[in-house]
Amino acid sequence: MTNKKIFVACDVSDHKEILDLLELIHQDISGIKIGLQYITQSSPEEIRELSKFKKPIFYDGKFFDIKNTLVESVKLLKDLNVDYATVHLLNGLDSLKAANQAAQEINLKLLGVSVLTSFNDEDLGNLGFNNKVEDQVKRLIKIAMEAKLHGVICSPLEIRMIKEIAPKLMCFTPGIRMTDTKDDQKRTMSANEAIKEGSDFLIIGRPITKGNPKENIKNILSSID
Repeated sequence: MTNKKIFVACDVSDHKEILDLLELIHQDISGIKIGLQYITQSSPEEIRELSKFKKPIFYDGKFFDIKNTLVESVKLLKDLNVDYATVHLLNGLDSLKAANQAAQEINLKLLGVSVLTSFNDEDLGNLGFNNKVEDQVKRLIKIAMEAKLHGVICSPLEIRMIKEIAPKLMCFTPGIRMTDTKDDQKRTMSANEAIKEGSDFLIIGRPITKGNPKENIKNILSSID
């Protein structure tokens, strides 16, 4: 497998920390994912600086709000030099269509968050959802397809189902674990298993960043058939 499949999840708060990490591994990855922990601490200038690594940048803000706020927030990503951004599919079809239109006007690809990989059936039930995870994901994927989003964020366990429903949607998959240690994730697979299921891009954080990142990513790549 080449590095074209891996986005490293830079879930850190400090700008120097992310720069040090990327200096070490940028040649071994396909893209950079920045999440809430980093973007709430960072200035626009710092986010733009990540462009120097010449990798696609994935702004994982998981936007979820009323339509007007959602659309205006997407528009404000124009000057950050980011390539992808996430929105919750629970925003609904009308809002997602409007947000996607705004995104296309600034050459931004929108990815819809289905059900977080830290949730299972019990968690959904506790939140008042009657659906099991698979059924909830299926319902949300149909919305993503109708809204013509570029792709979706899903656990590896749902990839095959998604590809059957919406083969054109790109599947970005967190929940990649190389050992039995799941951390706070509940729906996981190894990198090799996820690729075999049809994942288009793996989103990998702690299995790369904890310990020796260079050695970790080398082991992940060598584990894939």
